Amino acid sequence: MKKNPASAAIDLLSSLGIEDVSSIDVADLIVYHNGIVIEKDLQNSDGRLVMKNGKSIVTVDSKIEFPQRKRYVLAHELGHIILHANHTASFTDDDTTLEGYKKGVQEKEANDFAAELLMPTDKFKETCEGRKFSPELLSELSSTFNTSLTSSVYRFIDLGNHPLAAFYSKDGKVQYWKKSKDMYYKIPDINKLNVPEESVAEEFYRYKRIYKINDIQEIEKTTWFELGKYDKNESMYEFCIIIPRYNSVLSIIWQD
Repeated sequence: MKKNPASAAIDLLSSLGIEDVSSIDVADLIVYHNGIVIEKDLQNSDGRLVMKNGKSIVTVDSKIEFPQRKRYVLAHELGHIILHANHTASFTDDDTTLEGYKKGVQEKEANDFAAELLMPTDKFKETCEGRKFSPELLSELSSTFNTSLTSSVYRFIDLGNHPLAAFYSKDGKVQYWKKSKDMYYKIPDINKLNVPEESVAEEFYRYKRIYKINDIQEIEKTTWFELGKYDKNESMYEFCIIIPRYNSVLSIIWQD
C-alpha cells in the first residue's frame, strides 16, 4: 500500500519518541534507514540520492550556507528513501523540486514528508494561532522549527491563518506562485514573464537592493494581482527572500 507522506513522517517521529523536532539530526535518520550522507561540491543541485536494494547514498551540496537549508534537503531525500524504497532510483534536487513547488508526484510526496517531519501540523498551527503574518513571525517560525525562511513561508501558506501569496522568480522572470486558500485575489498569467514593475523583486534585479527582514515595503495590489470589477487598488506589503546562488527571489505578499 502506498504510504501517505504526512502519516509516514508522523509515524517516524512517534516510533522514535521525538518531541523536539527542532533538534532532529536528519543525517542520523538517514543512517538509521540504511543510508550514508556525503557533503561535497555539487553543480546546479542542492542534493542527490541514489537508492538500490534497500540502501542509499545521499549527497548534499557543501556550498549550502545555512544549516536549516541542509536539514530540509536531507529531510526531502529521507522522504524519498521512506516513501519510494521499492524503487531503484536516482533523484537530483534543486530549487525547482525542493520546498514549495515541485516537479512530479514523487517530488511533491518528498516535500510533504519533509514539511511534516520538520514542521508538524499541530505544532505549527499552535505557534501561528491568532497571529497575523509578519516577517518577524516568519523569523520566529524559522527559529522555532530550525527551518529555512523559505520552507517556513510555504508551510504558513498551507497552515497559517492569515492570507498570503508567494511568487518565486529566477533571473528576473516569475517561475510560479502559491497562495493561501483564503486569498481570493486573482493572479494574472505572469509565469515566465518579467517580475512586475514597482515590485520589490524588481528592485533586486534592477538595483541589487536587499531589504532587512523587518523592513517591509508597501506596494499596490495591482503590482501582483488583477483587480475585479468591484475591487479597489488597495495597499499591500511585499517582503522578499533573496537566494543569491540561484539569482532567485521569493516575494511574499499580504495585507494587514
